[in-house]
Amino acid sequence: GRASDDPSGEGSDDPKTDDPEGDEGDEGDKPAGDSLPAGYKEVSDTRFHFTMGMPEDFRRTAIAGTNSGGIYNAGQGSFPRVQVDFNSSPKDDAAAAWRGAVASAKVLSDGYQHGSIKKVEYNGYPTVADWTFERSHNGVRVKVLNRGFKVDAKRGYSIMISCKADEWDGDACRTLRETAFATFTPTN
Repeated sequence: GRASDDPSGEGSDDPKTDDPEGDEGDEGDKPAGDSLPAGYKEVSDTRFHFTMGMPEDFRRTAIAGTNSGGIYNAGQGSFPRVQVDFNSSPKDDAAAAWRGAVASAKVLSDGYQHGSIKKVEYNGYPTVADWTFERSHNGVRVKVLNRGFKVDAKRGYSIMISCKADEWDGDACRTLRETAFATFTPTN
């Protein structure tokens, strides 16, 4: 279901709304295991209840929406980036939740161009949907894949991968997407 009050994922790039050292989400990092690509590490975020493999230079640089999730990238405002939102009362239909969020994303996103919303299978979760779109962020055209899903009655997430539009099909962005989805683990 919808995991964020700010479905556009614009978030606040204001570090005052986040951990000023930018390292709060780095607690519990483990060395990269055999299952992670070269240059990746496991990130554990107790605030937003997940672990995931991300590039070694990624850290939480901002908080999204109304304290709904963390934005991870190499530097504040940079791409590629991963945003993970958590919701303690997820909806029963992820695709319907995304369809309901499109109108606000159009308003909150500069140059929003809709791609698609489709139900997908992911880790056996009861409802999962991928929402794709493009938008401009501080003058940079980005492509977005936002996967929303319900783990159980008390845990819903969205994993939003954003890359520069002209780098979407490149190895770095493809590896980021594949690794994020393959390694994401919800925590309590």
